[in-house]
Amino acid sequence: MLYSLLFIHPTFANTQDEYFDDMITLKVGRYLKQEFYEVKSDYDGGIYIAIKDFIAFSELREYSKLSIEGENIKLFMAASLFPDSKARYITKKLTNLNTIIIDGQIYLDPQGISELLPIKAVQWRAESYTLVISPDFSLPLDYRIAAQRRKRGIEEEKNSQSATPEKDFFMQEDRKLIDFGMLKLRYDINDISSYFKNGAEQNKGNVDIEYSAQLLYGDFNIRHSLYPNKNLANISLKYPYILQDKTLIIGDNYIRGNNLLGYNSNIRGLSISDNDYTVTRSGQNVTIRGRAAANAMVEIYQNGKVADYQRIEGVEYEFTLEMRSQNDAFTIKIFDRNGVLLTEEIVNVMQGNDFLSAGEWDYNFFYGQNPQAENKAWDDRTYGIAYGVSNNLSYYFDYYNTRNEDTLYQYAKHKLAYRFSTLFVPLVANLSYYDSLTERSQGYIGELSSEIFSHKLFYSYERFSHLLAQDENKDRYQQVEISGNYGRSDYFFRFSNKKYQDHTENIYNTGVSYDVNKVLRIKADLGKTVQKQSEQQHNHTVKIDVDYNEGDFTYNLNANYNQRREAKWQYIARLRKRLHQQTNFAYSVEVNYNKSDHFTLGITFEYKFNDFFKIDADYDSKRAQPHKVRASYETVINMKKPFLTNHAKYPDNGYLEGRIFVDKNANGEKDIDEEPVVGVGVAIGKNKVKTDRAGSFYLSNISPYRSNKLHYDYSGIMVDPTLRANSAEVIELIPASGKKLSVGLVPLSLVMGSIYLPEIADSISKKFFSYVEIVVEKNGNYYSSVSPEYDGFFVLQDLKPGKYNLRINYLGSEKITLAKDVLSINVLPGDTGDFYEGIDFKVTAIEAKK
Repeated sequence: MLYSLLFIHPTFANTQDEYFDDMITLKVGRYLKQEFYEVKSDYDGGIYIAIKDFIAFSELREYSKLSIEGENIKLFMAASLFPDSKARYITKKLTNLNTIIIDGQIYLDPQGISELLPIKAVQWRAESYTLVISPDFSLPLDYRIAAQRRKRGIEEEKNSQSATPEKDFFMQEDRKLIDFGMLKLRYDINDISSYFKNGAEQNKGNVDIEYSAQLLYGDFNIRHSLYPNKNLANISLKYPYILQDKTLIIGDNYIRGNNLLGYNSNIRGLSISDNDYTVTRSGQNVTIRGRAAANAMVEIYQNGKVADYQRIEGVEYEFTLEMRSQNDAFTIKIFDRNGVLLTEEIVNVMQGNDFLSAGEWDYNFFYGQNPQAENKAWDDRTYGIAYGVSNNLSYYFDYYNTRNEDTLYQYAKHKLAYRFSTLFVPLVANLSYYDSLTERSQGYIGELSSEIFSHKLFYSYERFSHLLAQDENKDRYQQVEISGNYGRSDYFFRFSNKKYQDHTENIYNTGVSYDVNKVLRIKADLGKTVQKQSEQQHNHTVKIDVDYNEGDFTYNLNANYNQRREAKWQYIARLRKRLHQQTNFAYSVEVNYNKSDHFTLGITFEYKFNDFFKIDADYDSKRAQPHKVRASYETVINMKKPFLTNHAKYPDNGYLEGRIFVDKNANGEKDIDEEPVVGVGVAIGKNKVKTDRAGSFYLSNISPYRSNKLHYDYSGIMVDPTLRANSAEVIELIPASGKKLSVGLVPLSLVMGSIYLPEIADSISKKFFSYVEIVVEKNGNYYSSVSPEYDGFFVLQDLKPGKYNLRINYLGSEKITLAKDVLSINVLPGDTGDFYEGIDFKVTAIEAKK
């Protein structure tokens, strides 16, 4: 039965086979950037990039060769792209990459791009819908950038349009001093049965509000409990991208006092950073903390498989995981309460900045209460600055001032990172020095990492003294690790030695994993610990995992052996289906067995009646009251338009309102005599509405800081073919705000005419019609141009209502004389476009220049 539970895929599971065209901002390296880059998206928020298009976009066609041979994808990259002047030959199995194939094109997700090409880091910035790729090689563009900068000054003087302006992520034009914003109301009860109890056991649930709006040209947000307690949860004022890629946050959740209106409230906190998470490492344990919206589902992936997940109760999440090797890759995915992917971010677990280019610098700043600290009355201060001394040498300085209980930690950290680019094999060295400013504590950490073929080598040495040694529980520590992969399998060997006072601990670990296919992985790890103090003690551990991930399903079977435990073997089996955008339910089953506790069972079931009302039921055999049913309801009200139906899930989401009409005079505004267009579909992805009798629409639940592609669907509507409007446009919103759109179907007219020549030789006539064009001007400005046929006939299309002048521009050496130099035409407004003919030029003479 357990085998069937874990490995038989349910018949009602959704298989995702629909993808749609989407647009993102793609940035590769320091200079290469395209704001509207076409990708494929799925309805879970995943993006896929055509690998051949990416190579062309990165200008790598002349420097690389991509081929598909059987199940393998092979990539050659020229030596000129790398600092060590050595070519790269890369082979990957397609089954190990997250690929889709559409019309013969191979598409990879961002993780697949980083696995195929030599990439230092891949970062997905959901708030700006931007994918940032940091290559570990030099782009051809990098070699031309110096010359481009020299030319830019001259080009800008000649044509102010030649320089592309930097995109304003802060969106200053849309900001307001104050606005109405969005209000979210939420009611939830942790146990429905407690509602009907009496006395202290009665619980009527909780009522919370969250409000977002524009305030002082920033993004204001406040969360407050109304019932039964009146506590302020957090309050913040954010200025995203106001300092390049940095976000300035004032307040956040660093609050003293419980009552927003109380005199004892003291909101404090200030930070400048570009990360939404923090990472703390101790040996092989890594702790990742971050922030997410209330009731969101956060999943953390380790090496592509779900390692853990949490439902956010407040505004923060925390995961502590054990790294199998230094090559472990972690990804955070955040889904809203309805299963829609909000954020996907690759986590940098190395706790440091990447290498910076020569002259490049970075910084961060934090002041306020540390939510994880035990002493919340103390204001933490952390500052950091990094500078690229050269392309291969970076320096980092960090200052920490924090308090844990009654102990003050005040120290500085210096770090140097150097990349040896001229050696036969790559070698990276990191040296860190910690110096306490309050007592004699010091710390040294040295790290070396290299790679030989597919084998990676890592060595670290740490030494601490006094208070730092006491907190780290070690005076000296060293670790050696060898790891690598062969196609579908990988391995690691690791030895570590720790000494603290008279205690010594040696740990030996080894492990292998094998990807049976794209969704199934088997892992086996062995460990041995030898401790020496007054006497020597041994411990052996075994860990066997079977992980199966497909879409929103997760299966896991785990067997652990620990020699020191009373119940030496422990077994855990898990089955989970996450809530999906296209399904109304989710569930999970967890079975634990060990010799001491025998079987324990946990079951959860979640049903979504609609986007706002949801019920959760769970069973836990370890609880005194094993059964529990929880209900929650939430809705978001547009304070500017409180009586309109609003489908927003979060108060940060914005809206669009507008009208679609026949714009007779092409002035962009609906006049009294202009008719609305009824039944037009207006959509962003699957979020769709239709225009009403007045041609109006209201589209809510639009994510901020994202390039949302807005589509207009005129199918099924009788629209005159001479009426034209954009079928799509890109819309960006700031949080808790809206935009008004006027979408006019403009009547476009057609003009036909001819150019008549005097009696001349055929050779001169042919030359004339090859060198002539008709230039169209509107309001004194260039509008369009067209070349005539070889008999002089021409057609001007797509002319909006207005007055136009037509001129002849002849580029030949002959002198021409016209009966009339300028022809004027007035395209009249109307419900449909019109047809104008007989607009003819007459050339009276063509003479060779003397």
